[in-house]
Amino acid sequence: MARRLNLQEYQENILSRLKALEQSQGAVTTSRLGVQIGDDAWLLSLTDVGEVLPVPEIHKVPLTRPWFMGMTNVRGNLYAVTDLSAFFGGRPARLGMESRLLLAGGRFGVNAAFVIDRLFGLRNISDMQLKESARKDAPWQVNIYSDASAREWREMEISALLNNTSFMQVAA
Repeated sequence: MARRLNLQEYQENILSRLKALEQSQGAVTTSRLGVQIGDDAWLLSLTDVGEVLPVPEIHKVPLTRPWFMGMTNVRGNLYAVTDLSAFFGGRPARLGMESRLLLAGGRFGVNAAFVIDRLFGLRNISDMQLKESARKDAPWQVNIYSDASAREWREMEISALLNNTSFMQVAA
């Protein structure tokens, strides 16, 4: 009898295999996870991503900034959930069928989760054209690329976001 495969297990398995492949090939790789945050397309290093899962119930926390959505429980661990689109100055997240919760990698030592509007899958930056390098006003935005269809992709460095003072100050 064939074993039934859970979609979440399948996604976790693929992500862990991609991370292992990236680590075995060295620190430099051109594969990124493509996601939509608000109206923008973003690229994330696979080593920065812990897990991607459907959005669970989020419990509001009073007296916090509008972009801080609250707390959620993922397998017995509490995660602080941020609406990155709102934090970046865009429209608030609209939770829907394609929305996902992206957990920051365990190497950061914080239980941070981010709401993303849509998961695009893997993208290769070697197939893209570099348009602009790092921004001083948004240190988490490393580069901006353009793909063959002229879509703009912003590369995010989660460690820079997690080390940003304004991001870590959720109290209103």
